[in-house]
Amino acid sequence: MKIPQYEAHDIAPLTRKYHIARLVCLCSLCLLSALFTWVNLTEANGSWVRWSIQTLPLALFIPGCFRGHYRTYSWLCFVVLFYFMGFVVNAMSPTASVLDYLGVLVTVVVFCAAMMGSRWRQHSLLAARQNPNAAPL
Repeated sequence: MKIPQYEAHDIAPLTRKYHIARLVCLCSLCLLSALFTWVNLTEANGSWVRWSIQTLPLALFIPGCFRGHYRTYSWLCFVVLFYFMGFVVNAMSPTASVLDYLGVLVTVVVFCAAMMGSRWRQHSLLAARQNPNAAPL
């Protein structure tokens, strides 16, 4: 595999893209948690146990996202696929609601932001290693 070569001026755009992806990812995670909270508070079969099962796995990724670990974003992509599958099944059922479609949309946004955030973080770290005299990240 060919390793890209970066110049010092490449660090800032990669870092800026990463920060935007991180912000979108964290906001989408919060929106997904708010969606689960709303559903469990308004539906008759909602419960705190169900809410905990839905939101705690997502909450485990928040510290890693704040620290900027690119592997956290990669693992988040894998976990979000389970949420995506659940929302798609619900959205394609005859009793689908707007919240199911919103869930599909939010999980797609989380997946794309986490995937691109992981990639841009890896490349910004590579660019920083290749140019040790450049400004720190």
